[in-house]
Amino acid sequence: MTSNQSNTSSSVAQWSPTFQCGIWPAVGLVLAFTIWVMISTTTFTWLFGDDASVLVESLWTIPSGLVQFGIVAAVYRYDGVTLNEIGLSRRLLRPAAIAVGGVIVVINAVVVGMGLLAGNEISFGVYAFYQSDPFNFSATVIAAGAFTTYAFTGPVEELAFRGYLQNKLISLFEFSSLRVRTAISIVVTGVIFSALHIPVELLVNGTPVSQLAGTLVLLALSGTIFGTIYALTQNLYLVVFLHGVGNFWPLMVDPGQGIWPNYIALLLVYLALIVVYRWVAVRASVPTPSLAAAN
Repeated sequence: MTSNQSNTSSSVAQWSPTFQCGIWPAVGLVLAFTIWVMISTTTFTWLFGDDASVLVESLWTIPSGLVQFGIVAAVYRYDGVTLNEIGLSRRLLRPAAIAVGGVIVVINAVVVGMGLLAGNEISFGVYAFYQSDPFNFSATVIAAGAFTTYAFTGPVEELAFRGYLQNKLISLFEFSSLRVRTAISIVVTGVIFSALHIPVELLVNGTPVSQLAGTLVLLALSGTIFGTIYALTQNLYLVVFLHGVGNFWPLMVDPGQGIWPNYIALLLVYLALIVVYRWVAVRASVPTPSLAAAN
């Protein structure tokens, strides 16, 4: 291994953020998010009822998200965590933007192919996926949904769960190897991430109780996937962008109903992303964790 590769492929142990406090800031973060989600969803339902428009739901994300950003900022400050430590340094922004741009292009191409294979009529347009059935969103709703998802939902949830909680749990667990602690932390964080969506699913999205378990499993799996991508790239921008994309697909094609999302295809795209990102990052002197780090 060259000296350049040795420096850029640092282990997770060398990169992992340092924390000034013990378990209580993490407990406080989870409790604060739980309480605020309950307050936010209850207030939203009280103000707008059970049949609020998609536009109102999107715009409500702004004040609710600002409170969540405040909670995250307070916990980071109290525990002495900096943005550079969690993978939000300036040098990581461009690789993440390029990588996610590539993912968007690939997903659009995959969706076109799946639609054609299904024999569906394909149409194109700006966010065409949301302009047709079953969504039929107006341009205003699409703009509001994209903005609030990309600027608030993705960033604040990844700062809280992957950037802070996942790293915090790794530092708190003192058993076994680093690899095992990281894997357990990824899963635990994914489960907590999923559980905090229960009030929103029941009160805002109107998810039937009979379907709630499946929704929570899907959320836990998505959180686990984001956590794995983060652990293997140490680039929080990457999962912030992917989270936003996954919540509001930037699809410029309408492939017909029942085509997207396809989670097997999406998983394959994510696996390819990890491999390509790590391969390019090492050669471009972008910090990446060593897969050999186990202690």
